[in-house]
Amino acid sequence: MTQNKLPVSFDVTVSLSKGLTAVGTDMTTLAFCTPNVNFLHGERVKTYLTSDAYNKICTPGDTVWWAGYAFFSKSKRPQKIAVGKIFEEDQPAYLLSGGCNYTDLTAIENGEFAITVDGTAQEVTDLDFSSAQSLSDVASVINVAASSFASCSIYNGNLVVKSNTSGANSSISFASSVSGGSGTDVSALLGLTETAGASAFDGYTHSGIAGELQKIYDFALTAGTHIYGWTIDSQYRDTSDQKDAASWVNGRSYRAVGSFVTNNASAYNPAVETNNGVVARNAGMAAVSYEYDDNSQVYPDVSYLATFLAVNYNNADSTITGKFKDAEGIPAVNFPDIETNVSTLSSRRINTITGVVGQSVKFFREGVQSSSQWSTDGWVNVCNFIAELEIEILNVFLRNNKISYTQNGQNLLVAAASKICNKYKRNGSFADRLEEDATSETGVKLIPACQIDIQELSATTAAQREAHIGTPMTITVNDSGWMGSIAIDVVVTE
Repeated sequence: MTQNKLPVSFDVTVSLSKGLTAVGTDMTTLAFCTPNVNFLHGERVKTYLTSDAYNKICTPGDTVWWAGYAFFSKSKRPQKIAVGKIFEEDQPAYLLSGGCNYTDLTAIENGEFAITVDGTAQEVTDLDFSSAQSLSDVASVINVAASSFASCSIYNGNLVVKSNTSGANSSISFASSVSGGSGTDVSALLGLTETAGASAFDGYTHSGIAGELQKIYDFALTAGTHIYGWTIDSQYRDTSDQKDAASWVNGRSYRAVGSFVTNNASAYNPAVETNNGVVARNAGMAAVSYEYDDNSQVYPDVSYLATFLAVNYNNADSTITGKFKDAEGIPAVNFPDIETNVSTLSSRRINTITGVVGQSVKFFREGVQSSSQWSTDGWVNVCNFIAELEIEILNVFLRNNKISYTQNGQNLLVAAASKICNKYKRNGSFADRLEEDATSETGVKLIPACQIDIQELSATTAAQREAHIGTPMTITVNDSGWMGSIAIDVVVTE
C-alpha cells in the first residue's frame, strides 16, 4: 500500500511541558513547642488535623492537652497545628524498627543479629523468643542480651534500640546478619534492617530553647511544613527561657509571629519593669505579643494566634483585628482593680481577656504586638504580603527567559508587585488614605493604598549591570488600620 500524506507533526512539531513555578509559602501553621511529648529526636515535629489525633499524644489536663483544647475550641482556626519537641537533655542514637510481628519469632530459640553502636561492632546472640507473647516480650529479650551497650523498648508499636550513650558522638547502624554466625538471623524479622523499613538516627546534643526552636523549624521545613506562628509550653512562662524564645522569634522578623503568656501579676504593676511582657515592649519586639492571664493552665496565646492564622487572604475584606475577638473556651481574666489594671496592661502593650458589665461576651484586648509600631493584625498582614510578594516576583524570573534592563523588563516586575498590592487592598490589609492638603481645591488629597516606585533605567550603574542586580523597587503601603474605641458626644437641644 502506497502513501501520499504526511502527519501534521512532520512539519509542525508541538512539545508539551510545564513551566517552572514557585509555590507560595504557607503562613497558616501554628506550632506548640513543648518538652512534654514522647517524640524521638528523629521525628521532633508532628502535625495534627483533628482533636482526636492530637489527644493521643497527651493526657487530659496536662500542658499539652490544654494547648490542644485552646486550638481545637476555635470555631475558626488553621487547618492544622504542629507540635514540636523541645529536648532538655542530650539524646542517644537510636534504631527504630519497621514492621515486626512477634508471632514470626516464637519458633526461634537461637536468634542473632549484628549491629554497630558508638563505632563498635556488636553481636547480639542467643535470643530465645519461644516464650514471647507480645512485642514487649521480644524487646525484653533483646534488652537483656544487648544491655552492655544498648537498650530495647517499644515506641508507637515498633521496636526501638537505643545506644547507652547520648550526645553528638552517640551512633548506631542498621542491623545485619552475624558474619559466620551459627544462630538464626533475625535482623530482618525484627524489622531492624534498612530494607525492612528501619530508621537510624545518630545521637543529639540539646541546646538552649532558642536552639531547640531553630531545630524544630529546620526539621519541619525539611519535612515540607513552614512554621509561621510560635507558642511554647506553659512551664516556661515568666522564665528566662521564655525571654530567649521571644528573642528568637523576633529575630526571624517578618517570617514569624509568636505569642507568649505571663501569669505574673507584675504585668499590671506599674512599679515593676522586669516582667517579660514589659521587657519585650521595651525591646520593641515587632514579631511578638504577650498575653496576661491569671490562669496558669489555659493557653490564650494559642487561641489568639489561631484566630489570625485562620484568615484567608484570598477573600475580600477578610482581614481582622485582635481586639473584640472571642477567646473561645478560655474565661475572662480576674483582676483586683480591673480598670486600673487593664489600663496598665494597655500601656505596656500586654493583651488580656475581659468581659463587659451586664453582657455575656468576653474578648481579647488590645490586639497589639509588643512593639509600639505594630498591632497584631498589621504585623501578620504585612508578613503575609511579603511572603506572597516574594513568590510573585520570583515567578517573574522563573517564567521569563530573562528580565532585561528595559522598560518591558521593569514592567514585568512592577505588574507582579501590583498584583499582590491589589490583592491586599481587596482583602482589607491596605487602604487608600485621605489626608489634608491645603494646596488642593477640595482641601484633601488621596494617598493610594500602595505606591510602587522603581529606579529609573538611566540611573542603572555599571556595578548593577555587572552583578545583574535589578533596578531597586520601593513599595509604600497604607495600613487600613482599625477603630478600637470611640468617643460620642450627645447634644440635647430643646
